[in-house]
Amino acid sequence: PRRRGGGTAGAQQQQQQQQPLVVAAAAAGGKASQKRRPARRPVSTTPFGPGASLEALLDLQDRAAADDTYVRLRDAKLRQNDFHEVVPADDDDRDVALAELASSQRTAPKRPDAERPRQYVPRNPYNTPAAFPATPHHVFDDPRVFDKLTTDTLFFIFYYQQGTYQQYLAARELKKQSWRYHKKYMTWFQRHEEPKVTTDEFEQGTYVYFDYETGWCQRIKADFTFEYNFLEDELVA
Repeated sequence: PRRRGGGTAGAQQQQQQQQPLVVAAAAAGGKASQKRRPARRPVSTTPFGPGASLEALLDLQDRAAADDTYVRLRDAKLRQNDFHEVVPADDDDRDVALAELASSQRTAPKRPDAERPRQYVPRNPYNTPAAFPATPHHVFDDPRVFDKLTTDTLFFIFYYQQGTYQQYLAARELKKQSWRYHKKYMTWFQRHEEPKVTTDEFEQGTYVYFDYETGWCQRIKADFTFEYNFLEDELVA
């Protein structure tokens, strides 16, 4: 017959032999779990807390910067008293909301998106050979070019390129040459001589004006009264 004491001692000895194996397996499992855990991105030292402006985040170019923004937002201390919005009580819900905010930062509009697209649309489309330019040359966007154009060319650009940047440049150059636009007659006037009469409301004398309706030429108008309320004075030469 087997002794009871011997059996108990044998079981204790077997348990002591298995215990180091269990500890080693647990340690190995802990190391494996540590290896599987993703490395946390280092948090930026730039202060970002409740009430901080998001203006600096509008120019994010890559995903890494947006992910860093998410980390900074997630680690910010959101308090009910400091931040006058409802803060989700559940951390998981807050992380989801912050992740969505970080995702929106990746596709946030850039400043060039607010600019009007400069797509040329011809006013009078006409089939031309392939060698003929289809769009205006970019050189006409340079204000220095308009300093070299003749007066007649400036008038042509002003009347036939209405609503464009080139019309503005032509008008500015005409004002540099002492031409003044009359809003009632919709044409340009220039003093031929010093006014004979000058008041706070008008001046009277001989003027040169551009006839764009009948002759496309410059004519002289004597004893003309130029009322100042019809003078275009918004454009700075």
